[in-house]
Amino acid sequence: MSYGKYFNKGQKVFIKRIFTDDEQMALDTITGYVMRSQLMQLDLALPYGCDAADSYPFEPGMKFEALTDHKGMGLRLESSFVERVSSQDIRLQFDGNLEFISRRIYRRVDVNAWVGLHRSQGNLAEMRQLWDENLKKIKSGVSAAELTEFKKNLINLAGGGMRLPLQAPAEIAELILVYLSIGDKKGIICILAEVVWVGQEQEDEQQQIGLRYLNILEEDQARIDAVVKGLLERLGISSKE
Repeated sequence: MSYGKYFNKGQKVFIKRIFTDDEQMALDTITGYVMRSQLMQLDLALPYGCDAADSYPFEPGMKFEALTDHKGMGLRLESSFVERVSSQDIRLQFDGNLEFISRRIYRRVDVNAWVGLHRSQGNLAEMRQLWDENLKKIKSGVSAAELTEFKKNLINLAGGGMRLPLQAPAEIAELILVYLSIGDKKGIICILAEVVWVGQEQEDEQQQIGLRYLNILEEDQARIDAVVKGLLERLGISSKE
């Protein structure tokens, strides 16, 4: 069966790394844009700079889920990495059957939270390495003050992303390391995220931005989800609404 017909040029696709049971339990995703689709292969351009494909540790046969939307429905296909087509483009091979799915919708809530930000000054590989290094620091018990400067901000928080203010200018696909204290007394959460939308610049030179999580420990994602659910319940809003 041809799966290429479900992917049009320019279409956004999220590719999510499939880990084996003995590997790190973390969300590991990146975004790609369709450049070319064939019967059982898909070429994607990565939006993280001219060396984006070289900045991710792709290996032949590495497994991913390709996630996208088609005519209002979520679509999922298991795939494997074939090759780097260029320093920015990759090729995937479809391996499994196509599934139409209901995308998980994370509940969101506005909350005042202590947030620290580190904006990208390097490529995808350097930001991924920084995320990993900070996870180790947090696990070792480093104090929050040693990680970064925290400021209290009104954010819109969810298990899959967040909205927050950022010093202008912000750009789509900009990589940001987020340090987050959510008040559950379980330590700082560290997230590598990408900018997916940008609001208008305000008089104070701030912009509201939307972030999608690229790298986050599954246990930290569950913590955020639990805090959001608890806050909604306190507000009298069902987390299932």
